[in-house]
Formats: sequence, structure tokens, C-alpha cells
Amino acid sequence: LLQITLFRGLKAWAPSQAAFEGNALLASFGLLYVISYIALLEFGAWPRRYDYLNYVVEFAGMTLRFNRIVTFAVAVVIGVAVYLFLTRSRLGRAIRATAEDPATAGLMGVNVNMVLALCFGLGALLAGVAGSLISIINPVGTTMGFRNTIIALIVVVLGGLGSIPGSFIAGIIIGIVSSLVTGYWQPVFVVPVYFGILMVLLLARPAGILGKK
Repeated sequence: LLQITLFRGLKAWAPSQAAFEGNALLASFGLLYVISYIALLEFGAWPRRYDYLNYVVEFAGMTLRFNRIVTFAVAVVIGVAVYLFLTRSRLGRAIRATAEDPATAGLMGVNVNMVLALCFGLGALLAGVAGSLISIINPVGTTMGFRNTIIALIVVVLGGLGSIPGSFIAGIIIGIVSSLVTGYWQPVFVVPVYFGILMVLLLARPAGILGKK
């Protein structure tokens, strides 16, 4: 619904594809703030925590929390499923073609507006799944979306735009860095360290880990 009403209007009024992408990004962050503060008014500022699956499992001499095992397993399964969908299915190829060059994809018979609406819905679905997985591990608050969105953007840029394997590798790197900074330093410095890694990598490899030049 948002894609049909808001973002299709932005696309119609944008003078170029680059302008549309910039406007869409700004509109997305604006919606994030609006939804966050509506949730704040409705549910209050105190975060809530769920205690299900929060017990310890011994495996190969290591002590692991079962909720993290479940989160990792579900994330891997969904990631592989999305990768196969985008690379093996006809609709997935249409999505990739639209992302690469919407004008050419339209000339080849792809319904660009339908593909964009599908991508918007699929992205919202995956964001909902990600939020559910986060709620298993961390407290849920009305302002948690902004921080996690920034981390997701860092992961995507680190891995390389359009590269799902690159995002997997970048996600593992970010997870390891988060654990090291939290264990040996302070959790408040985690996000600044993320940005430091991002700047260094972009200077050394602007396309990202597995991105195409």
C-alpha cells in the first residue's frame, strides 16, 4: 500500500532514477520516525523482554544460549531461501533486472511497478522476521528500529550492494566485532567502531567485500 501510494508518487515526480532513490531513502527514514513515535505514544518508552528459549545449551565444550542458536539457524535458512529465489526463479531474475536497470527491464517486458511493489512487500516481510528474531535475544523498544536499520545498511554496504553472500560475510564480521567490543571495551562504542570499519573498507575497496566495480 505504501509503495503504491507514497513511493510510486515519488517516482513519478522525481526528475531521475538517482533522485527517486534519494527521495525514497529520506521518505523511509521519515516513516521510521513517525511509526516509532506512534508506537512510543501507544506502548510507552520502557522496553519489553521475552523469556522464551532463554536457556543454556552445552555443545562441543561450549556454552551457548538456545535463543541465539535458533536465531542463527532461522537467519541462515531465510538467507539461503532468498538467495535461491533471486538467482534461480524467473521472478527473482526480474527483480535483479529491475534493480540493475529499470528502464531496460521495462523494455524487455518486465512489469516494473509490480516488481517494485513485490520488493516492497518482501522487504517488509523480511524486516518483520528480523524484528521477531531480534526480540528473542534483545529487549524490544519503540526506538530500536533506527539503530538496527543503521547496522543493516552498514552490513549491506560492507558486503557490496546487490551481493547476498557479501552481506552474509559482512554480517559475520559485524557480529564478531560487536562481541569483541562489548567484551573488551564498552557497548556504547559498538556503532562508532562499525562506522570506522566501514570507512576503512570503503577507502580500500569502494565496491564492498564482494561488490562489483
